[in-house]
Amino acid sequence: MINRILVAVFIGFFASICTADQEADAIQAAAEQALEAGDTEGALDNYMTLIELAPENGEALESAAVLAAEVGILELAIEMWVRRADLAANQADRDAIIQANSEISSLHNLVPSWIEEKVAQASQYTEDDVEVVQMWQEMVDESQAAVEADDAEAAVAAQEGALFLVQEAFGETHWLTLTASRDLGLLYFRLGMAAEAENYYSKALAAAEQALGEAHPNTLEVSELMATLYNSMGIYKEAQMMLEMVAAGYESSLGAGHDLTVNARLSEVENLKSAGSYGPAMESLLGLYATVELNFGPYHPQSFNCLLQVADLQQTLGQLDEAESTYRQAVARMSVASGVNADTLTTLAQIAELYRVAGRYQEAKDLLSAIIQTALQIGEIEGSFVARSYLGRVFDNEGDYDKAQLVTEEVLEYGIQAWQDVPLQVYNTLLALGGIYQGQGKLSEAEASYEEVMHNVTELLGENHPTALVAANNLGQILEQGGLYDQAEPIIKETLSKMEAAFGEDHPDTMRVRSNLGLIHESQGNFRESEPLYRKSLDMLAAIHGENHTDTIAVKNNLAYLYMLMEEFDQSAQIFQEVQQQWIALFGDDHQNSLKATNNLGRAYHKQGKLTEAEIQITRALELRRSVLGPDHIDSIRSMIDLGGLYIDRDRGEEARQMLTDALKLAEDILGYQHPYTFDALNLLAQAIENANQLQAAVDLRDVGFRRRSEFLDTMLWATGENGREGYVRLHRPEFNRYMILLARLGDEKSAKRMIEASLQRKGLLLKVTSEIQQIATMTTNPKLKGLATEFEETRRELAALTLSGPTAETKGRHTEALYEVEQRVNELQGELGRASIRYRASIAKISSDGLADALPDGAALVDFLVFEDQGQDKLLAAVLSKQGGEVSYELIEYGDRKSVDDVVVEYRTMIQDDLADEDELLEVGMMAYEMVWEPIEEALQGSEYAYLIPDGMLNILPFNALVDQDESYLIQTVDLHILTSGRDLLPNEFRLTEGEYLVLAGPDYDSNEVVSDADMEVAKGRRSSALKLGIRGAGSGLRGLSFAPLPGAEEEGRIIVDQVASSNTVSENFFGASAQEMVLGALEKPPEILHIATHGFFLEADETLRKRILKAQRSAELHVPPPGDNPLLRAGLAFAGINTNAQFLGDIDTTNDGVLTALEVLDLNLSGTKLVVLSACETGLGEIHEGEGVYGLRRSFQEAGVAEVVSSLWEVSDAGTQALMTEFYDKLLSGVPAREALREVQLDLIDSPEWGYPYIWSAFMIVGSYESSGVTVQ
Repeated sequence: MINRILVAVFIGFFASICTADQEADAIQAAAEQALEAGDTEGALDNYMTLIELAPENGEALESAAVLAAEVGILELAIEMWVRRADLAANQADRDAIIQANSEISSLHNLVPSWIEEKVAQASQYTEDDVEVVQMWQEMVDESQAAVEADDAEAAVAAQEGALFLVQEAFGETHWLTLTASRDLGLLYFRLGMAAEAENYYSKALAAAEQALGEAHPNTLEVSELMATLYNSMGIYKEAQMMLEMVAAGYESSLGAGHDLTVNARLSEVENLKSAGSYGPAMESLLGLYATVELNFGPYHPQSFNCLLQVADLQQTLGQLDEAESTYRQAVARMSVASGVNADTLTTLAQIAELYRVAGRYQEAKDLLSAIIQTALQIGEIEGSFVARSYLGRVFDNEGDYDKAQLVTEEVLEYGIQAWQDVPLQVYNTLLALGGIYQGQGKLSEAEASYEEVMHNVTELLGENHPTALVAANNLGQILEQGGLYDQAEPIIKETLSKMEAAFGEDHPDTMRVRSNLGLIHESQGNFRESEPLYRKSLDMLAAIHGENHTDTIAVKNNLAYLYMLMEEFDQSAQIFQEVQQQWIALFGDDHQNSLKATNNLGRAYHKQGKLTEAEIQITRALELRRSVLGPDHIDSIRSMIDLGGLYIDRDRGEEARQMLTDALKLAEDILGYQHPYTFDALNLLAQAIENANQLQAAVDLRDVGFRRRSEFLDTMLWATGENGREGYVRLHRPEFNRYMILLARLGDEKSAKRMIEASLQRKGLLLKVTSEIQQIATMTTNPKLKGLATEFEETRRELAALTLSGPTAETKGRHTEALYEVEQRVNELQGELGRASIRYRASIAKISSDGLADALPDGAALVDFLVFEDQGQDKLLAAVLSKQGGEVSYELIEYGDRKSVDDVVVEYRTMIQDDLADEDELLEVGMMAYEMVWEPIEEALQGSEYAYLIPDGMLNILPFNALVDQDESYLIQTVDLHILTSGRDLLPNEFRLTEGEYLVLAGPDYDSNEVVSDADMEVAKGRRSSALKLGIRGAGSGLRGLSFAPLPGAEEEGRIIVDQVASSNTVSENFFGASAQEMVLGALEKPPEILHIATHGFFLEADETLRKRILKAQRSAELHVPPPGDNPLLRAGLAFAGINTNAQFLGDIDTTNDGVLTALEVLDLNLSGTKLVVLSACETGLGEIHEGEGVYGLRRSFQEAGVAEVVSSLWEVSDAGTQALMTEFYDKLLSGVPAREALREVQLDLIDSPEWGYPYIWSAFMIVGSYESSGVTVQ
């Protein structure tokens, strides 16, 4: 019975199949007949009926799709192709999937005819206009060529000309006009001029809306450009609104599935991410994905793209499990659609990258190894190298730098050949390699990699591209590690600003940059500025990735280290404990990061005074580092140094000395003599030896360190900018102070000699290097010399990098020889460039006190003052070098109270300038100053009546000649003083004085309007007006607020001197009134023998807000040197013709003749070899006093420009008094008396004058410099 029932069921089933097949065949036949009859719609109806009956009929789906497109039912055509792709996926028919996807894309990207018609209508012109169009094209081409040549001004000018041309010819709404406006806006955007960009975008948008319509794609393109502009400006709300409008416009005119519509929707998402709105971004992205999947199907590349975008955003949000699931969903669909191919393998590699980010390193390596093997098996060489690049990152994170470097260099080598069409992949690989180099301590290689990536990606894709920004961040980090803070800080700040604008404050890359800015402030001592940066990054990273993510822990470690520097040791230790536990949980207790935390915790305990706990941690760190990393690894050496320092404080002197001796030897052998760890080991060892009261051995070791540091600075100061140089000197000032403290404690003749040598190496070093580099840059105007100068700078940077990095793979085992080879090349280049700057060789000359003693005339003495700090107290030393009867002696004098010395300097200067001061009180204060400053060194002078004097600190502005001894005689009456800025001024060199004309500039017409042409002034006014509108800069403060009253006495003084010169049959060139212009000095073809300038001088006070910021950065040191953006050489200067007229336009007119000569500009003047410059102006001897660096002002700049001696004033003196002094001075000078002696004789004569015998008159002028340095002996 059962069998009969089954048989009946089967018969019925097969009958139904037969019936269905027959029906389908009949419908198919009907459709074909309809087609033959030309009835397309009828055929479509039949196929749709057939599909309902047989939904898995692929041919029917394809036919229906084609017919639907023919009759214009595009949505139905797309739906049929999507169903065809789904069916093919179920049937594993990849060819059918590919065909369906291709048809879907074509249908979505169809462009309505009205779009081209609108453009054609707006583009019309007549045959008479052909020439105008050709001229427009030439201007556009010219602008593009200027862009490629980095000539922004020419590019803008050409594009503005193109716009003006077509606007005049065709009107506002012509296609060429609106495209010219759009392109000019884009050019301004790329130049970073947002206001101008917005202006021209707005004009283009208005014209496009009128000519083409609001929904036209070209109109929407301009709106999209404006949205990008607003995004870059951080105006996210407006950008979002505009992007929403753009996307809606594309959708209405082109359809939801058009590429432009989908891309606009994706831009909406990116803008939300940039604003830090990750939740709304995810909501929009999921909505877009649903739309795309509906319109394209789940197996279309556009759907894959959206799905991968979702996974990426999930990863950014720290939703790592969700991200993995989404990636796997994408891989599954991609495998169905295209099998295991490059795209599939790349997505799998993204999963491995997710594992790496999550710290699942073994899983990442296993997956990547499988990807590489599979890729090779299927011939996807490309995919194998993509996976290798990810594998290199894993090795890097694990601290296996050798493997990471090997793998990444292989990828880079492949990419250079294979990825020429996609250079970004090459640059991303090079960026990763730079990170590996950085981890290895190969700073020069890392810096070169980052610079190459940043430069090339910026040129290729713009400065805001993520890869360019990451490279810039990494470059800033490298510069910070090298102490090049002036270069690192602006790069990091600019990158942070761009990151926040482009990706939002919450983006992980933004937080990395913010953390690096914290390091910058920390390195400069701005601890309170670092803390909020670390805190913000820490909070955001914890929110996104979780507290146990490696990036979060790294910032937390930085915060703990900052607290240790801020002497908040309890908080530091607590955080280090947490960091240690987290890294151990993540990596194990023997990972490099874990050991760093252990060692840092030990250092924090040390600072807390928990010496036992500190020893446990540092000892464990040392043992594991030696075991895991090797005894010669840089981290092992660090632990040895820290343990040795700990032993010092535990009074285990012998163990400390042994540990630090071993550490020093390892550091010297492996890292080099000038590596920071080597200096740390040496300084601590010197401290241990000093604690054992072995002062001579300690000072000997300090002397070794000092000499090495001098070599280090001589290298580093050439590799950075002015503020970076200041950073080096400031940071190492405490080390210098400890050396001076020891010398003062010993106080013997050898210590005095060493102090003079220290002064020779360090005094005035910063400005010396700056001026030498400036002279080279100024003089290397021809291509050959310019190339030589560039090569020299690069070689010096190479030497600096090699010194910082320690041994590299290339120099391992021969690091010292490699350094020597580079130094030799530096010397060779120096020899070639020496001809362009005579004083150039002085910065690396092997100078010594013996050479100074040889240069010192017999019967003379040299007094070298030096300020330093000892345990928070300001101290003053003086070393005296005396040469009597050929015998040389040294003596060291320590002043008890430097503050009292400074106070008496200020008091005496103030009283001298007070017209109402009582003569007896003035005499009393002068005697007090003599007693405090001069008396302590009198005995050491051994009766010398001729003394060279090198002041420091406040002594730079003390009128030494006016000091009064117990016999009520002025010092000038008993001692012939010669003031120098450094003992180097006495050393023989190749400097030769010029013979030639006198040059006199006196009594300029400050109100002259003949200095700047009317045309140039109009341009300047236009620039200033535009700048004011943009809020860029204003007038009325600083140099722009300068205004000077006429000086008739100055012109009279100048004319008297001219007559004196003429009567002595000496040639002179003279400029008065409106002709006394700054350009006279700038155009000198040959240095004058004597230069006399009688005019107003000025020195502007520093911006106090900036000053406070800078002082805050100076840690515990007392060295004040030029801060960034507040260079005192730009605040000191001389006034020339036209200054009152031009002052408000300074910066907008040619600085070579704007009426003001700043001290910085003086360095560019052709004065090399000029015997004497007389600055007959107010306070030209003043400036900012910087300990160890002298006075930053006019006097110093003229010296550094090549002038042998400079006469300048310490305070303001009346015209009559100045004229009396100068007239007699030139009488003696023209009769053959050397300038210094002539000034002294005049001052002695004036002392006896009833009218001019006041110190206020005769001691106001001083002469600084040395004829001896030019081989001229004392008369």
